[in-house]
Amino acid sequence: MYYDSVVIAGTSESRQVIEEELKAGHKVLACVATDLGAQMLEEYAIDIHTGRLDEEGFYALFSENPCGEVIDASHPFARIVTETVKKAAARHRIPYRRYERSQLVYDYDQIIYVADVGEAVEKLNGIAGSILLTTGVNTAGTYAEGVKDAKDRVYIRVLDNEASYEGCRKAGYPADHVFGEMPPYTVEDNLRLIRQTDARVLVSKDSGKTGGVDIKVAACKEAGIPMIIIKRPGQEKL
Repeated sequence: MYYDSVVIAGTSESRQVIEEELKAGHKVLACVATDLGAQMLEEYAIDIHTGRLDEEGFYALFSENPCGEVIDASHPFARIVTETVKKAAARHRIPYRRYERSQLVYDYDQIIYVADVGEAVEKLNGIAGSILLTTGVNTAGTYAEGVKDAKDRVYIRVLDNEASYEGCRKAGYPADHVFGEMPPYTVEDNLRLIRQTDARVLVSKDSGKTGGVDIKVAACKEAGIPMIIIKRPGQEKL
């Protein structure tokens, strides 16, 4: 079957992309990594491919499902996915377009911008007291290994599911240092957790308004604590 567009989905932005494509009368195939991602798109009259793919997997998918365009609406920090999709699309000579979520400018003078997780760990080792991570389970192990006295100082908020809890257990986080919650979060939600953990700094990726970064900034501002923000891949120094 021929598709006008293949959308690399799994984010809120991908829903916007799909809606725009359907309004234009386009036939859409969405690619998601998980069953949860597929469930988010069930309301749309589209076809859905579920499962994680490497470059050869995407190449095969594009071979079996010819399309006019690949629209990458994956998470801005999903660099491997983006690079993989671009390579597979280039091999097929399919036009590739990256749909990027908008970037905000945050009005707070205690924001510390860093390029990556490694630099975040370096900054954290220069700050005393408890640390609240809101960066997800994928990098939990890096903080556990790199931050001094991590078992005592580091607290983490993750999605309320077994995969997240298991990831934190494997990384060595004590159970009472892990908070499973589901977005969206309010300023009050973030403040509650800052106070509950007596956090002296909060760490976030710059995942924009969709990622609730502006809400985290507002909470840190009210609590009077600094915030470390990991810049998006390719983002210029601020």
